[in-house]
Amino acid sequence: MTTTGTTTTADVVSLHLLSLVPAAFGLCCLAADRRRARALEFAAAVIMMAAMADTAFGRLVPTVWWSAVLLATALILAVLRGRARSPRAMPLPGGGAHGPASLTGSATGAVMGVHTGSGLIVMATLLLAMVGDGAAVAGGHHHGASIAGLPAVGVTLTFAYVIGSVVVATRARSRLDRAQYLAMASSAAIMALAAAVPSTS
Repeated sequence: MTTTGTTTTADVVSLHLLSLVPAAFGLCCLAADRRRARALEFAAAVIMMAAMADTAFGRLVPTVWWSAVLLATALILAVLRGRARSPRAMPLPGGGAHGPASLTGSATGAVMGVHTGSGLIVMATLLLAMVGDGAAVAGGHHHGASIAGLPAVGVTLTFAYVIGSVVVATRARSRLDRAQYLAMASSAAIMALAAAVPSTS
């Protein structure tokens, strides 16, 4: 029984660590895109990466608090992106400095903002779903089972997120954008696998 529990814990640790690889790659893609329009998403990605890394390695901050931070970041991102898409920023009739080109850039920024915000929500749910199993990873013993129903919810949200990521990636014009979409989706998918691993004692 102990061997089984140890194996399951190792699987969760391995998947959690593996999810950091595409997350780090996506962060690098955002860093390589020097447009100011990506600054908000870059900051959000840094916070998400910090939450994932701390949960995987040190747990300096309780997972529940990290989940709350990710949800709050998603809300702030949505508010700031909403202001950026206010009527004052809409293109003027006949083109010009705020014409169709600006609309294209605004639409791309909106998609990236929605994708990043959705990723924050998905990751917050997955981290929260792993509270019980993650405690075993950090402390060597369980502090209770995963919150009932959350693993299934997290996996469902992740599935929808991955499908949406593939769709927007195929429509994106920038290689960096496509890579970032797919990297975040890959990271979430691996985390969902970790959350789906049944806890054993």
